[in-house]
Amino acid sequence: MDKIPSAASRIHVATSVEIAGREAAGRAASVIRDTLATRGNARVIFASAPSQQAMLTALVEEPGIDWSLVRSFHMDEYLNLASDHPNSFGRWLEERLPVAAHAGLERIRTHGRPAAEAVRYGALISEAPIDLVCLGVGVNGHIAFNEPGTSDPDDPEIARVVTLNDASRRQQVDEKLFATLDEVPTQALTLTVPALLSGRSLVCSVIGSHKADAVARALQGPVDASSPASYLRTHPDVTWFLDDAAATGLNRETRRSDTSLQL
Repeated sequence: MDKIPSAASRIHVATSVEIAGREAAGRAASVIRDTLATRGNARVIFASAPSQQAMLTALVEEPGIDWSLVRSFHMDEYLNLASDHPNSFGRWLEERLPVAAHAGLERIRTHGRPAAEAVRYGALISEAPIDLVCLGVGVNGHIAFNEPGTSDPDDPEIARVVTLNDASRRQQVDEKLFATLDEVPTQALTLTVPALLSGRSLVCSVIGSHKADAVARALQGPVDASSPASYLRTHPDVTWFLDDAAATGLNRETRRSDTSLQL
């Protein structure tokens, strides 16, 4: 499979992390506001990662969002890590969403049987359409914890237990989330590729030179399992927000997708 970005795909390169975050937040807020206005509630899946910090900081400051009407999900969680651990993805997201959003936040449970939790959480995702997915890309091209070589756009599951590869675990150490590789869990529960692509609109925020190769492969390489992020190019409404450092591997033709957004 080898596709170019769809006509609805946008790639926006900003001169700083803060600007990229504000612009990503503006797009996300626009989707949420429009959904609240037309349906009265919204369902959003969020990534929990340092690359999302600037976007989330700006998003909670956006006007016109009644967060009590937003049902939030996170896209992955470590197994064998307590729910109150500082590096729990659910805790990370809860600490950054406004208090009004907490009642509507559905966290992945870290106790009990992982396979049963994958079924339970997948059922929550499937209850109604997802309006917005705010995600990033890992250094190895993963989205959520869908790892290269093991990700399937036709996966019949909504959530599944996965084993993390060394690059994904090393990224957690490099980003100073864990002190050593031995501290990083080896397994996680993740939403699958089709679950992420089920969102009506996708906002993808990627920052830093360490992500440049992954961004270039996702946007300019083949659309296949070697780069799970490449599957975003099959989605009809995805907007990429990059800082200059993350965009250094993009060629001129790809950068032509950089547009002024009407938020």
